[in-house]
Amino acid sequence: MKPKLVTFDCANTLIWTDWQPHTFAIRCAKIAGLELPDDAAATYLKLFMPKVPDFWRVNQTRSLENWRAFWVQQVTDWLSALQLPTDKALELHLVGEREIFETPSHTFRLFDDAKPILERLRSQGIKLAILSNWDTSLHGCVAAHGLTPYFDAVFASLEEGYEKPDPCFFNHALHHFNCTIEECFHVGDDLIDDLQGAQDMGIQAALLNRSAAHISRPIITSLSQLEEAFKWYD
Repeated sequence: MKPKLVTFDCANTLIWTDWQPHTFAIRCAKIAGLELPDDAAATYLKLFMPKVPDFWRVNQTRSLENWRAFWVQQVTDWLSALQLPTDKALELHLVGEREIFETPSHTFRLFDDAKPILERLRSQGIKLAILSNWDTSLHGCVAAHGLTPYFDAVFASLEEGYEKPDPCFFNHALHHFNCTIEECFHVGDDLIDDLQGAQDMGIQAALLNRSAAHISRPIITSLSQLEEAFKWYD
C-alpha cells in the first residue's frame, strides 16, 4: 500500500555524514591550519560531555544565534584548556559552519539516490519529512544540499526534546501530518533508532544498508528500492 507519509532519517541515509564533536573539531582545526597537541580530541570530549544537557536546552530555543554562541564558547574553553590563544575561537567555529552549511564539505555529502526518490514520491502526492537525531543545524545542512524543497517538514531531535527510537519523536511527525501509524513509512540506516524504533510502534519501515549484497526484507541497499519496499506491506 502506498503510504500517505514517508519519514526519512538524514545522517547516512540522505546525506553521508562523518561527524562526532571531537573529530569534527580536530578536522576544522586542521582546515584552519591550527597545530594541536596529541590530547586535543580527548580534551574536547572532556569539556563537551558535561555540557550536553545545556546543549539540548540551547537547541530547544530553535535559535541559530544561541546555537552558535554555545559552540563558540565550547571552542574558547577548548583552546584555553590546550593553552592556545582563544582570540581565534569564532574564526575556528566559522570553519565548522562552512563545513555544515556549504558544499563541498569534508563532513557531509549528498547521496546520489536521494533526490531521484524524493522527486518520484512527491510526484505521487506523498508527504515527506525528515526525522533525524540532529541539532538545529539540520535545517541549514539540508538546505545546503538542495533538499529543502522536497520536504513538507524537517524535525531535528534536539529541537523537539526527544530522539529516535523514542516513540514520542515518531508520534510528533504523525500528529503534525494528522497521519495514522498505518499510513506512515519510515526509512533509515540505524537498526535500533530507525528500524526497531518504527516497528515497535507498528510503523512500516525499511533499513537502508548500502553495503548489503541485495534487497531482502526489511533491508534495502539503495533509496531507489524504497517503492519496492512499500509492497512488502500490501
